[in-house]
Amino acid sequence: MDWKFWRKKQIDTLRVGGKTKKLDKPRDLPQAVGGHLVVVKGLDPDWVWALKCVEKPRENDKNTFDVRIFSQGSAAQHNVKVIDYESLDDHMNIVLFAGWYAKGKQLVELESLLRKAG
Repeated sequence: MDWKFWRKKQIDTLRVGGKTKKLDKPRDLPQAVGGHLVVVKGLDPDWVWALKCVEKPRENDKNTFDVRIFSQGSAAQHNVKVIDYESLDDHMNIVLFAGWYAKGKQLVELESLLRKAG
């Protein structure tokens, strides 16, 4: 048993500017990102809004975020526990889309990492 409760466990953090920021956990897609996948890419809305994403802020712009989109079912099938953005570095095979978006500006740039069947 780990009785040393006074010791802090290591938390995944990211240096942004001069500050240290904890990376966000997986969450629902931001409205701009989901809308882009449905309207621009023409994907099924029911499928798109069931996806999850992890993001991290860009160093030079606090309103621009790098984003990775994945399916929780695919992550579970591959026994991958998605904790934050960097936890997918070694598991890019479950990432469906990767790119960036800007909050408030409705700018979205996503690259499809879906493998074509056939």
